[in-house]
Formats: sequence, C-alpha cells, structure tokens
Amino acid sequence: MKGIKSKSTKTSKLNRELFFQIGNGNLPVTGNAINFMLYTIAYVAKDGRIYCTDSQIRKSLCMQQKTLNRVIAELKLLNLLSVKNGFLYSHFHVLSSGEKGDKGYVQSIQTLNSDEVFSLNIKKKRFFLYVASFSRMGIPKSVSVEALYSNKYHSGVNYIENYQELSEILFEFVQKGYFVVYINGNRYDKDSSNFEENFHDYCGYDHINGKQRMSKVKKHKIGIQIHENLTKAILPNQSSKEEFKHYANQYHIYHELMRPETIPFFINIQNELFDLFGTVGVDLYRNALISYFSAEEENVLYHDLMSNKNETKAVNTLMDFYLIKDVQNIIVNVLAKEHTDDSAIQYFMDKGHLSLLVQYFVQKSSDNQKIVLDAALELQGIQLNELVGMLSNHNVMDNHWLLLHNHISDIYEHIRLESVDHRNLKVIVREWAERGILAKKEWIRQAAEQLKNKIAPFANRERIDITSVNSYETSNHTGKDSKDTYAERRRKLGEQRTKRAREAVKNIDDINVNF
Repeated sequence: MKGIKSKSTKTSKLNRELFFQIGNGNLPVTGNAINFMLYTIAYVAKDGRIYCTDSQIRKSLCMQQKTLNRVIAELKLLNLLSVKNGFLYSHFHVLSSGEKGDKGYVQSIQTLNSDEVFSLNIKKKRFFLYVASFSRMGIPKSVSVEALYSNKYHSGVNYIENYQELSEILFEFVQKGYFVVYINGNRYDKDSSNFEENFHDYCGYDHINGKQRMSKVKKHKIGIQIHENLTKAILPNQSSKEEFKHYANQYHIYHELMRPETIPFFINIQNELFDLFGTVGVDLYRNALISYFSAEEENVLYHDLMSNKNETKAVNTLMDFYLIKDVQNIIVNVLAKEHTDDSAIQYFMDKGHLSLLVQYFVQKSSDNQKIVLDAALELQGIQLNELVGMLSNHNVMDNHWLLLHNHISDIYEHIRLESVDHRNLKVIVREWAERGILAKKEWIRQAAEQLKNKIAPFANRERIDITSVNSYETSNHTGKDSKDTYAERRRKLGEQRTKRAREAVKNIDDINVNF
C-alpha cells in the first residue's frame, strides 16, 4: 500500500555530538551522570521515556538514592533529562536505525555498559567517550597527538594536562584491548609488544628529561579507533519490552507465563505505528495497550493460550477491540472537528497524516469495523462519497477516501437480502457489524444454515444472495380466480420477507451456534 512501508525501525541511541562534547571536555558532566546515561540508554523509548526503575539504576550503578537524586538534578539542569507524568525523559539520545551512513549516534557496544567503564575515573571515562564518538567505531580516525592533551601550542582535549598523562591513559586502553593505534601505517593493539617504545620514539619523547620535544608547527599524526572486537557485542534497546512488562505489572498480569514470541508481536505493532506516525504512533500503541490491560487484566494470559506460531489472540484482541477502535474515533473526530485540543487530533488534522491513518485503518480493520466507521461518519452527517469527490485524483492509490469507500461498498454489495432495499440493507448489515457478526465467518455459516440462508464466504468476496431468512407458508393458488392478483401476492410476499429478515436480526441472539 502506498505510504506504508516495511523498514528497519529506529531506536534510541547515544547522541554522538553530545558525547563528543563530553569527551573533549567542552561539556562538564560528572562521572555518575555519565554512567547514568550510558546505562539507561538501553531503556529509552522512541519518545524519550525511560523504562528503568530507580532501584534498578541504583543496583546496577552501585548508587545511593541521594547520589541518584543529585545525578537527576544535574542532568535536568543541563537539559539532558526531564520529568513528565511520573517518568524520566531522555534528551541525551537520537533516534537511528543503525544504518552505516548515519553519523549521528554512538554505537551501543556492551563495553560502554560495563563495570569496567563505569569504574573508570572521570578523565579516562571522558577520553574513552572521546575516541568512541569522534569516528565510527572500528574505523581509525586521524588525529594529532598534540590535540589530545592541553599544551601552549595546540588546542585539544583540555582535561589531560600533559603528554605523560595522555600516554599512560592511551597505553592502558591499548593493553586492555579497548583501543587500536596506528603509527606510520603500522597497527598496534593489545598483542603488540613494542607499542609504548615506538609511540615515545615517534612523538620525540625525551627519555632522560621525561619531556616531549614540541614544535609550534610539527604535529605527530596517529590513527586511533575502538577495537573492532568490541563492536561485535551490541547492547539492544530494551525499552519496548520493558514498557510491555511495566504495564503488565501495573495491571497484575503475570507476563512471565506468556509465550516468548508474544511480546515481539506487540512490539511489531508499535514499530509499524512509529514508522508511520512518529511519536504520535507510539502514543496510539501505548494508549491501546493500557486500555487492553486495564479492561482484560488476567484474561490476557488466556488470550495468549489461543495462538499459533504466527499470531496470538492477545495481539488480535489489542488490534481489533482497542487500537482500531481508537483509530476509528480519531478519523471521525478529525472530520467532525471535535476534540481538536487533543494532540493526536491536531496531528491528524494534517491531510497527509490523515491519509496514512485511513490507509492503515483499511489495511488493518475487519469488515465489522469498516461498517461501524461508515455508520459513525453518517451519524456526524459525513458522507464518504462526498469525501471522495473532494479529492481530484480518483485512483485508489492516491485517494484514500475512495479506497475506504470501495471497501465499504464491497461489503454491502456482497450481502444481498431479496426484496430489501438499500437503506434497509444498511440497517441490517450495520446491526450485524455492531454485534461483530461480519468478522465471524463460521458464525455466519452456521447461522445461515439454521436460517436456511445461502451465504458465501466474505474472504472471496463472492456475491451473497439471501432469498429467505426464515421459513414461511406461501399460497399455491395461482389461478385467475384468486382474490389477489399475482402482482399483489408478490408484493405482499416481499413485505413478508423484509419483515421476517428484520425480526431475524433483532432475535439473532436466539440462534444456537457454537464457534
């Protein structure tokens, strides 16, 4: 469908420019605050909400509550953190799908989330971030040695005081397997035996006086990178999974018993909505998830039992009875210009956004839901055929209202009650839609058998020709001496059929059907 594409979904990652500023010393941040950001980035949702409890952060970072409070206050003061609706929100991240050409993020290697990095002193921690953020990890970056420490001739990293301190930090990181350094094209890593000596010789270090010979003009260029082995262990973003668990716990749903593949099914819905509508899509998913959990509670576990490898009733219930219903309400409210102070309504007042939402509805909704939307629009005095005419293009690929109109018309067209006019047919079909009958094809098949109707499967869109909804007696008198003419008898017969069809719908709960 035009506008709805499958692609790698973006997740929150460390902001490269921000951490480069921290790494080169231009943005003063404490070591505990750096640890907070490095640890919580894996729990930052697409809209910045952090799904990580205080107790979890304190335990993982070995912090006391008062220390955590100071860190939060520090990051809020730097506009790197905010609080909204009881949740912390990150402003130290960017959204990225991790494509190679994207230079805006720092790759989430597990080393950045390790006790070894957390325990580094502030200078070493900043320098590690400097190297991690000034180039793509695993690829060497050209830099002069003189730019890596504070000196009178060359500006650079301002918190490393001299060459000796730089070389000690650099040697330690190479020995631990964190860095790779290149001198004159030669590679030096943790397996190299002569790196320190060659580095000093290259930089003109005076072993007797313990000083580097420095020139105002000459610089000593080296290549430096994060060791490529570290890039093989990437820490995935856990925010969507943690969000699901958060709300499951809030409504006392023991999610640990759910199938391992179920939560990814839910996350796929969120990802698709985000790809289409950004953070508004995240809100749509979140609101539907909360509504589903609050209404169903432990029933969610039973829904999950009714599943196969490709789907689960838990996800289907979320979609059919909560998310699509919310989408329907948004479409109606946007067209009726109601609740315009709502942020979602404001977003979909944009014609392009609304077009995608209608396409999403057509793609994901059942026959029931399409008919219910048609009825809701008509209740607001909104006619689909008029919406179709408002757009000049009458190609379903470009006219979303025509696409919706054709789908709804198709449903009505393939349910035919003999001797029932179009208006009355709409009433009957809408009553069926309200009861959820149109989506229950097996129900229709069995009910039709009991009612002696002939109903074809909706999936094939074959014509449904219902000639009778209930049995009734007809007269065998056809002679000219009959009191009523043949035409009159046909008229009365048609009235009978319509009346009984309507009565059958009203009393449809009496049908004994197991499904």
